[in-house]
Amino acid sequence: MSTDVHDIRLAAGFEIPGGSTAARTLSRQQAEELAAALAADLARTVPGVDQAMLVVAGSLFEPAELLRPGLPAWSALTDLATPIVREQGLSPRLLAIGSHEGRLPDRRLTPQPEPVQGQFVALALLLVSDAEHGPALETALERELFERGSIDPPARALLHQALGLESVHGQLLTATDLLALQHVQMDAAGLGGFWPVVEHAVLAPDEASEFELAARLRARWVADEQRLTIEFLPFDTFTGTPAAYLLWLRALRTLTALADAHGLAWQPNAADDCQIDATGRLVTHAAGPCRAADGVTEHRDPEAGLIAWSVVDDGQLSHVYPLDTATARRQHELMRERDPDLHRPGQMLVCPDSQTLTPSTRHP
Repeated sequence: MSTDVHDIRLAAGFEIPGGSTAARTLSRQQAEELAAALAADLARTVPGVDQAMLVVAGSLFEPAELLRPGLPAWSALTDLATPIVREQGLSPRLLAIGSHEGRLPDRRLTPQPEPVQGQFVALALLLVSDAEHGPALETALERELFERGSIDPPARALLHQALGLESVHGQLLTATDLLALQHVQMDAAGLGGFWPVVEHAVLAPDEASEFELAARLRARWVADEQRLTIEFLPFDTFTGTPAAYLLWLRALRTLTALADAHGLAWQPNAADDCQIDATGRLVTHAAGPCRAADGVTEHRDPEAGLIAWSVVDDGQLSHVYPLDTATARRQHELMRERDPDLHRPGQMLVCPDSQTLTPSTRHP
C-alpha cells in the first residue's frame, strides 16, 4: 500500500539538574508508557495532531547529539515507520521505540555511553501525517507548540520512575525550536559566531559553503565528502602578532570542539610545507635547517595551554601541532621518549628577528 506522507520532526525536552548519571535508554514497556503520556500532552496543543501517527524514540539525547548532519535520530524514526505505513496504511497510532536487552533497533537511536554533560535532554519524536494536511499541521506546530506544549507531570513522573531522572521542566518543541534554543545557548556562551557552520552542516549538508570566522579562521563545508575542512596556519607563517595567533588558535579549538559535539567530520587543510598525519589530528610544519642540538622544546601559553613542540633532528627543525587533547597526550609521551630532557620553558619561545618559533638554545 502506497501512501504519500509528510514527516514532522519534534522533540520532548527536559530540563534536568546538572551532574546526572541516570541511564539514557528506555525499555520497550517504559517507552510505550512515556510515549502515551507525551501523545496526550501533544494532542492538547494543536488540532489534528491526534489524527497523525506519532513515533517516539526511547532515548535521551543532548541537543548536540540530535542536531547532526542528516538529523540521524529522526531519519532512523522515518526508516522504522515507513514499512508500517507501507504495509498497514497511515492511521492514527502510536509507535514507541524502546530497547530490548539493552539494544535499540537502530544505532542512530543509541545515545553516547557517557553520562549527560549538560542540563537539557530530549527525546526525538516524529509525527507522520498525510501529504494533504501535513504542511498546514507543521506550520501550526511551528507557530504554537513552543508556547503551548508544556509536558505535564505524568510524563515527567514516568521518566523519573524509569530512569531515576528528575526534571525541572518539560517542553514539547519542533526540531526548528531545538535548533533555535541551541543557537541561544551558543550566543550566551559567546560562541554564536561559530553557529552558522553547525547550522549549515545540520540543515543543508548537501550544499557546499565557505565560512570566515573569528580571528581570521577560515573553514569550508565540502558537500561531496560531508566534511568540514579547516585552514590550519602554523605560527611561523601566520601574519600577525603572537597574541593574534593565540586568538586564532582559540577560535580553531572552539570550532573543532563544536564540530566534534555535533558529529561533524572535520579535517585540517594546510600548505605544502605542512604534513598532516593519517588521523588528521597532528600537523608537522617543516621549518628548515637549524643549528641547535637535537632535542625537543615544548611551547606553551599560560591561558591557551600547549601550542606545539619544536623538534630538532639532524640539523632540521620542525614544529609539531596537536589538534585535540587525545593526540596531545599521546604525542607528549612520544616526545618524552624521544628526548628525556624535553625542555619546557612554560612559554612560547619566539625569535625576535624572524618572529618564528625557536627551540631552546642548546648548541652541539
